[in-house]
Amino acid sequence: MKRWLWVITLGLIAGVALASFISRDPGYALLQVAGYRLETSVVALVLVAVGLFIFIRMVGRLVRIIMGVVPGFGRWLGKRRDAQNVMLLKASLDDLLAENVDGLANKITQLERSQWHSVTRAAALREWLLLRQLRDSKKVNHVKKLWGGYTTARKPSPSLQVQFVTRLYELGAFAEVDAALLEIAEASWPDALNGVLAVHHPKNAEQLMDRLGELKVHGDRPAAEVGLVMLEAWGVDGEAGDEILAEAYRTQTSIYLLQALGTRRMLLAPKTG
Repeated sequence: MKRWLWVITLGLIAGVALASFISRDPGYALLQVAGYRLETSVVALVLVAVGLFIFIRMVGRLVRIIMGVVPGFGRWLGKRRDAQNVMLLKASLDDLLAENVDGLANKITQLERSQWHSVTRAAALREWLLLRQLRDSKKVNHVKKLWGGYTTARKPSPSLQVQFVTRLYELGAFAEVDAALLEIAEASWPDALNGVLAVHHPKNAEQLMDRLGELKVHGDRPAAEVGLVMLEAWGVDGEAGDEILAEAYRTQTSIYLLQALGTRRMLLAPKTG
């Protein structure tokens, strides 16, 4: 207590002495910055400096108070975000179990922004979604629109390529099937596409044979060989075409060769009744 009394007393004495000194000569201060001049007394300059110092201290205390509150606020936001992610995942799971493809498609962007997101998961989900959208599509234009929207940003997997071509065939878009087969054969030939060739004779068979011939040498040799055999058989009428398939099956034992043989015999079987 005595210490504070001494501080106050010394402060009063210093203040009286300073006031007495200033009353005789308040001083003169000139500040010039970037072409601007400020003329004032030393007393006023000191008061401004003190006031600025006090203001900075108050701002510093306010920042410390806010920083003390923010962590709690941040934790609340984190819990709220976690709860929203859980609700989103539950709703997505409900759509998945109910096979609500449209509902899941509407949530896919939100899922990619959530904590659930990863590059691998996002790619797997989009591929799964497109597979089912293609399978459920009833119109050729819708199939082509889905395919174009996906392949613009991503490279389709073999399973997607097969589903795309298969759906076009199921919808009777044979010209689109021929174009898709030719485009896919530029880089690869998934074996499952031979299932399409087993039931479909492309109009551009010669072009497709050229590309499959290149893949046989440089790429997907077994699958390309089966495709070439079926294209060759489709170009031969009668039992000679069947014999090509039967002979190839003895060495390659591909289920698609049997499927093509069954298709040919069913198409060439004489109609009765």
